[in-house]
Amino acid sequence: MSGLYFAGQINGTTGYEEAAGQGTIAGLNAGLAALERPALILGRESSYIGVLVDDLVTRGVDEPYRLFTSRSEFRLTVRQDNALRRLTPFGKTLGLYDEQEARIVERRLRSEDAARRIADETSISPDVANEVLERAGSSPIAHGLRISALAKRQGVSLSELLASSGVGADLEREALITADLEIKYSGYFEREREQAEKMRRMGQFRLDADLPYAEMLSLSFEARQKLVARQPGTLAQASRIPGVSPTDLQNLLIEIEKRRRVGAPA
Repeated sequence: MSGLYFAGQINGTTGYEEAAGQGTIAGLNAGLAALERPALILGRESSYIGVLVDDLVTRGVDEPYRLFTSRSEFRLTVRQDNALRRLTPFGKTLGLYDEQEARIVERRLRSEDAARRIADETSISPDVANEVLERAGSSPIAHGLRISALAKRQGVSLSELLASSGVGADLEREALITADLEIKYSGYFEREREQAEKMRRMGQFRLDADLPYAEMLSLSFEARQKLVARQPGTLAQASRIPGVSPTDLQNLLIEIEKRRRVGAPA
């Protein structure tokens, strides 16, 4: 029903945090609807609230739903320390920042970027680095290395490396913590970003509401049942429905392409 927004137990969830998250989204979108502005939709890769809403819409519930971190496939991306970078664009779009707050946020984000840039561009000599490495219980080096290379080591602090090199004194402490994590786990973060980009592309592939899933015999019986019941709006949503396999998704794309070739609505 257009204009009606639910939150909490009526949607099948339990817990204060779950209700608060839904209430935030419901309240925001009710206000945006009254202003005739587009709804705020948070993706799974942008927030845990996005995971919660997507699970409720796509997967449904057959028991009281709690939002555990294990429900997110992007746990490295939706960390507490990078919430400003993830959610600030939404806040700006909604007009939630005044000028002073916007300056504070921008300073923090610039500090994170500067920390990573300095770590990439600055080399540290063995006599300076080995003191830090010894305290961290890490093996010494014989030749100079970039700070970012040493910061990848477990237990080695980026802030200590920068301080020992006499650089980055004006960087914010919280920004250094985030930059340290981003450097240490850069390979894992990159894989998650690739997965998020793949999901984003799938999310742009719209599925018409009148697709005759029941007639698509190339899909498994369970997939046909689930797709008819859930009526996903995008290919990404369809991919997250239990019982819909990667093979079913491939066959669904083939079926849609067949319908397009013969001029049927897709």
